[in-house]
Parts: sequence; structure tokens; C-alpha cells
Amino acid sequence: MTGVEASRGAIGPRALAWLLDRVFALRPLHWIPAVAVYGAGRAWGIRDLGRREFSAEPLASLLLILAAVHAANSWRDREGDRLNRKGFPVGQGLVGGSTLLTVGAGSLLAAAALALRASVLEQWLLLVSFALGLAYVVPPLELKRRPILDALSHGAGYGIVAFLLGAAGSGALDRAGFLKQALPAALPYALGIMTVSLLTMLADLSGDERAGQRTTAVALGPIRTETAARALAWGTMGAGLWTGELTPTLWGLLAAVLLALVPGQESRAPSSWNALAIRLQLLFLVILAPLSPAPLVIAVLLGGASEAYNRWRWRISYPLQAVGGGKV
Repeated sequence: MTGVEASRGAIGPRALAWLLDRVFALRPLHWIPAVAVYGAGRAWGIRDLGRREFSAEPLASLLLILAAVHAANSWRDREGDRLNRKGFPVGQGLVGGSTLLTVGAGSLLAAAALALRASVLEQWLLLVSFALGLAYVVPPLELKRRPILDALSHGAGYGIVAFLLGAAGSGALDRAGFLKQALPAALPYALGIMTVSLLTMLADLSGDERAGQRTTAVALGPIRTETAARALAWGTMGAGLWTGELTPTLWGLLAAVLLALVPGQESRAPSSWNALAIRLQLLFLVILAPLSPAPLVIAVLLGGASEAYNRWRWRISYPLQAVGGGKV
């Protein structure tokens, strides 16, 4: 019996399954890095005499933009995801292109409506996020299929833009010269995002290669990609020291040590790279929690919802099993 047949036979209310398939086709777990770095940017801004009031609209707008990007990305990656046994709603044909287009367009309209309540600087940053997402998934640029540029776009979008948006929300960037200080402060977070990005590419390498998707991992090969991830982890630590940011400094050191201790690519299953990427993200959230606990809470909520969905719909444990060290 296939996974689809099993899920249809023992799933329960079809309407709920129909709705959840569309929600999780947007990959809400992928929103967590943006929330985490946004929280880091806000903590940075508050530390430097910004205001403590919080407006949820800019962050919600950013996540809705990411939802639209992931909707398009799910469609573009459907063959590779099917081979890598991920992205089940789209990969198994339960959510089609027209549905993803509708959901993505709706997400962008909602993002635009929320952005109207943001400051001018936040609106510009949201526009940059949208432009990066467009360049990532839409030809002719389609950065997701361009080695090195795919990882750089992750660092720019999830790292720099999310950090600056969080700092802008704190009011810190309203002060003269603070934008020049915020850009270097965002650098170690961008390098950390790229570290995790390469690990997820290693996890997807086999399916991406078979599907004809030329990612950084496909272009460099497993050994050089692993080496690059280790170098980026040390770079995260170094950039953190240079900018005086304790959170990425500590995370970069621990990530570099963990990557140095793990067996090489030739002795690791693809799923173990994905599990390591998830654990490193969780480690970052724990280190960040004393300064900004909200991202950890949001990650737990999103992770719990994803775990419940995957157990109910597909009879698999994810992401809990990855965090616990089991096969995914």
C-alpha cells in the first residue's frame, strides 16, 4: 500500500486533511530561521536603546512572503522532493500547481495589507525580501538552481533582511548611523544560515541530482560541500567575535565542533544531515532564548504542529524523530 493510499484509508475527516495539506505545502518549518534571526535583530536593537513595543505586522508580513516563496518552490522542486521523500502534499500530487498559485497569491496580498501598517523602512525591507524570493524561484534568474548563489540568497534573505527587519521593529534603525552598525551585526547570522543551508542541501543531494537540480551540493560534491559548511561555521564564530555578537559566536563554535566530530559524508545517510541541520537550528534558538525567547516558543509550536500532521497524515515522525536522533 502506498503512503497516499494508507493516508486516505485511515486519515479521518477529509476536509481537515484537505486543509492541512495546503497549509503544510507552504513548509511552515522553514519559517523558523526567519523568526529566529528576526528575534536576534530585535534583541540587538533593544540592547542599543531601541523601543520595547512590539508590532506583529512586519514579522507576519515577512512570513507570508516566505509562504508564497515556499509555495512556488514546492512546485518547482516537486520531483526532487518526491525522490527525497519530503514535501509530501505536493510531491505526492495532492496539492497541484493551481492551488499553490492561489495560496501564494493570497499570501502576498495578505502580506501587502499587513505591510501598510509598517514603517517606511520596514516596508522597504519587506520589498527586498519579496524581490529576493522572486529571484530565487522565478526564471530567468532562479537562484535556487545556481550553485553558490542559492546559499548566498538564503543568507541574504533569512539572515540579513530578517535581522534588519527585527532591528527596525525595535526602533534602533531610526537613529543616525545605526543602519551602518546593523549591517555588520547581521553578517554572522547570514553565515550561520548558510551553514545550515549547505547541510540541508547535503541531505537532498541524491534526489536533487537525479531530478537535474544543480544546487551548491550537486556542483561541489559531498566532500567539498561538507568542508564549506565547516568553514562557514568557523566564519560564523569569527564574524560574531568581530561584531561583538555573543549568540552567533557561541553557536558558530559549537556548530564547528559538532561538524568536526561527525563522520564524513561517505558514512552518513542523507537523513542524518537533515537531522543535524534541525539540531543546529534548535541549538541556536536555545542560545538566543535569554535575549529573545519568542522564537523558541514559535519553533516549538510549529514543530509540534508539523509533528502532529506528519504522524496523522503520513504515519511518520518529523521533526521530533530528527531531533531525537532517529531516521527521518
